[in-house]
Amino acid sequence: MKITLQSNHILEFPDKTIDVLAIGEILVDMISTDYDDVNHQFQAYFGGSPANIVMNVNRLGGTAKICAAVGDDRFGDFLTRHLTRQKMDTTLIQQVKQSTSMVVVNKSKGTPLPIFYRGADYRIQLTEELSQALKQAKIVHFSSWPISNLRSRQVIKQALMLAREAGALVCFDPNYHQSLWDDSEDGRAIMKEMIGQVDIIKPSEDDAERLFGPDTPENQIDKCHQLGCRFVIMTLGKEGAIVSDNGEKTYYHTRAEKVVDTTGAGDAFWSGFYCGITQGETVEKALEIGFLTSAYKLNFTGAVVELPHYKTLLECADK
Repeated sequence: MKITLQSNHILEFPDKTIDVLAIGEILVDMISTDYDDVNHQFQAYFGGSPANIVMNVNRLGGTAKICAAVGDDRFGDFLTRHLTRQKMDTTLIQQVKQSTSMVVVNKSKGTPLPIFYRGADYRIQLTEELSQALKQAKIVHFSSWPISNLRSRQVIKQALMLAREAGALVCFDPNYHQSLWDDSEDGRAIMKEMIGQVDIIKPSEDDAERLFGPDTPENQIDKCHQLGCRFVIMTLGKEGAIVSDNGEKTYYHTRAEKVVDTTGAGDAFWSGFYCGITQGETVEKALEIGFLTSAYKLNFTGAVVELPHYKTLLECADK
């Protein structure tokens, strides 16, 4: 599907029942109650980037589903119950015997430094239910977690083929972490291969540096284009973001006025952007919704917060 940055461009999706289908990790985020070291209490939050996105999309006014694997344990039950309480469809949540995956992270005003404990997250299977959902999705989103393991990477590649055949927009969050990968695999090379197979990516500056090494944001974006991805959104923290349509770059200021916790801010941007383009807003307006959603989230601790409808965010911004 072609996406351009023309301010009046509206994406025309096939008639589908799911705005966003995210495939990937569903996790327990253990976030510290203070900003410095680990000698503090930790609070368990619902987490996992793709899961955060679908939760947000639904709160903003769209329709989203998550496909993920959790353990047959109390943490897996905690995550599934949370989805149920939020009136989320859990039919694509797969339960496995391995432990539910977890991320431990300090509360942060900058980029969080996570510690990963993996078990169930890469045990996803391409079930009949998932295959049918892929055919009904306008956008299929995935992160680096499922492609960091051969088992789930094969599932992702099969899923993307089905999504393409069904006319979906394919989006990738290139959040590379070397510690997620087996030493026998070249994670960076695999990540770069995947970048060339998607329509949209949204790296942060840290994501790009982990993937390509130090460089200017503009050069990092050009590297993504050279790999084959036409539409790149690079978030720059407090400096805003650069959106590039095949090399034509537009600079945006942040809409954030206050920062309490950065966890999930990038997911919030994805959610607002996705909601905008699937609800008939222009690409430019969808980007604005993404920035407003991220700014709203930054006022709270935790990756997922009680977001208002996206039209309410726009109305408040216009006042």
